[in-house]
Amino acid sequence: MKNETSGAKMLRIGILPALILALMLIFQPVGIVLPSLGAAVLHESGHMLAAVMLEIPLRSLEVGLFGASLKIRGSLISYPKEFLLCAAGPAMNFLCAAAVFILSEHRGYYTECGEWFASVSLMLGLLNLMPAEGFDGGRMLSVVISSIFGPRAAARTISLTSFISIVALWMLSVYLLLRYGTSLSLFIFTLSLFYRLFIEKT
Repeated sequence: MKNETSGAKMLRIGILPALILALMLIFQPVGIVLPSLGAAVLHESGHMLAAVMLEIPLRSLEVGLFGASLKIRGSLISYPKEFLLCAAGPAMNFLCAAAVFILSEHRGYYTECGEWFASVSLMLGLLNLMPAEGFDGGRMLSVVISSIFGPRAAARTISLTSFISIVALWMLSVYLLLRYGTSLSLFIFTLSLFYRLFIEKT
């Protein structure tokens, strides 16, 4: 009974993310929503698998508007373990995208759903490697700089790389929006990130 309760508390999702997820499932094509959710679930599974292999105790998996984050139980972990833990999510996305690509190209198992899954997995992995606060890439960069120059230097560096990365992503979304009439969600996402990281904190 105790294990069931702790398992139920492991996953925490806010009301607004749950509502957005429900609306996606209702109004978006299944062939787009399910591969996208699958890529996101596999990304977090990569982190959780790494945590098990590295013997890092986890407290919860929290799902918010800007994605999911793992909360660690107990004391801080070493820099090498934290780096590997952060890298495991994007690595899982890249491995899954490569597997689907190989199956579709060389084994003849091509499907539009599989192609979308591979594309989303690749994009999710690349996006999470962005050297910005709240992303795996930002945390990995912070770990490397902290281990060499200390946490204060890491904080200053991540603040700068976050600003540059988000502005660059926003400029890409504007270009795609003007050129192709797409990426409105990316445009809104980058504005929301900018507000959360640089305006809300201030």
